[in-house]
Amino acid sequence: MKIVIVHLDFNAYFPQRLRALKFFLANKGHELFIFEMLGTPMLYSFSYVEKNDLNIETFYPDKTYQTVSRKMINRDVYKRLMEINPDIVITGTIVFPPSAAAIRWAKENKKALVVFENAKVSAFPRNKIVTWVKRKIYGVVDSFVCPSSDYIEDLKYWGFSKEQIFFGLNVTNNRFWAEKCQNTDFRMLPKHYFLTVGRQVPFKNLDTFLKAYLEYKRQGGNIPLVMVGEGASHRELEVLSSGISDITFLPFQSYEKLRQIFINAKCLFLPSFKKETWGLIVNEAMAAGKIVAVSTECGCANTLVKERVNGFLYNPLSEKEMISIMFEIQNMSIDEIHKMQNEGRKIISNWDLDKFVEGVYSAALYAISHKKKISLLDHLLVKLWKGQMKNNSVK
Repeated sequence: MKIVIVHLDFNAYFPQRLRALKFFLANKGHELFIFEMLGTPMLYSFSYVEKNDLNIETFYPDKTYQTVSRKMINRDVYKRLMEINPDIVITGTIVFPPSAAAIRWAKENKKALVVFENAKVSAFPRNKIVTWVKRKIYGVVDSFVCPSSDYIEDLKYWGFSKEQIFFGLNVTNNRFWAEKCQNTDFRMLPKHYFLTVGRQVPFKNLDTFLKAYLEYKRQGGNIPLVMVGEGASHRELEVLSSGISDITFLPFQSYEKLRQIFINAKCLFLPSFKKETWGLIVNEAMAAGKIVAVSTECGCANTLVKERVNGFLYNPLSEKEMISIMFEIQNMSIDEIHKMQNEGRKIISNWDLDKFVEGVYSAALYAISHKKKISLLDHLLVKLWKGQMKNNSVK
């Protein structure tokens, strides 16, 4: 069986998932082809990782998302699919051109079609026309891979049945994060600290969190704070924290160095709004044996965080709730901390690379035995849909 997986780019967490999937499929006698449009990440420039061993076909290695067009992507992806003629096509969110081309080719050639995505319905605003178009296009998809069962109701909204839905999209390499390492690069950091990691942009809600932390300090809190990341909100955060010696800012770090930063972290905080469609840093922190404090709007909250078992949940707009959690952690005994850390390890053990492989393979098998016939209207809509390239002036 030949399988093609196509997306804008495969960086950050994807190479380790694809590595596990490719190994699994090869052992079963299947062949996996991996297409990405550009080798550099579209959203996260810091997230490039080595992936030469995956033999990914990069369509436009010398172009940027500002210079590649929808027309070019649709033409070239469709042409390459014709050459390979796979049995199954797996693609990412339908909004982007490579997915549009993959969907069109699969339906025109009566091939199995799997889509993966992690956004909940409420994550992004859309008008009635966009909603209608998305429902119609999703209506031709044979199966769907999402993060967890917490997404079932959202996918039912788009027209999927429970039988079409498979889980395990948002996982990371737990073994890497659990591996013991030495803190050789960050000895200047405090003995213990609260930690945030990620892009410092408005939807991460770090300004509200930082205000809560400053009030925690004013009320006698004694745990320092380390904030790792960069972004549009960075300067605002620096201004807010000016004059406070217990706050340390660090730029983005490699996975190897971030693992060192986790060692002395008391708790990872992720205070994001609902645009945080999952929050893989929570997976990493739990695998590293850390308590997590996560906003109820983060996609991973209901799946990974059990209140006062392995972490804490809070309203992202409530500084009061954040402050209360900070003091609760400060006053915990060593035994209480260790118990929560161990519970986190148990929970995240069910969300490793094997979960991704199992979810994708099960979705592929379902799709190949449940290929949908589509109406003339659906066929026309799929043919006309070419996807969008945000932040791209080339149409």
